[in-house]
Amino acid sequence: MKSLKLPADLRIQSATALRDRLLAALDGTGPLRLQGGGVARLDTAGLQLLVAAAQEAARRGRELRLAAPSAPLAEGIERLGLHDFFPLPDKQDGRNRPQGKN
Repeated sequence: MKSLKLPADLRIQSATALRDRLLAALDGTGPLRLQGGGVARLDTAGLQLLVAAAQEAARRGRELRLAAPSAPLAEGIERLGLHDFFPLPDKQDGRNRPQGKN
């Protein structure tokens, strides 16, 4: 499985460079894992970029997984209700939430 480490700063200032890295990573085959444990700062532009990458992966028939998101990244996903794109482990039992409407 191919893996891409997300930057510590996932804000609009880094969006162009990350977009280019994401698109290059999506050129392959098989699942792509995004390593999100190092994300310390993010904004809605950064989350929007990740959603666009997930949509592009689906369009290409690729699976995009978010591995071990940092607390700020998980909180951003939670606050914006992006579970359909990036299921998070349930806080009580550690299992992933089912995809779909929450």
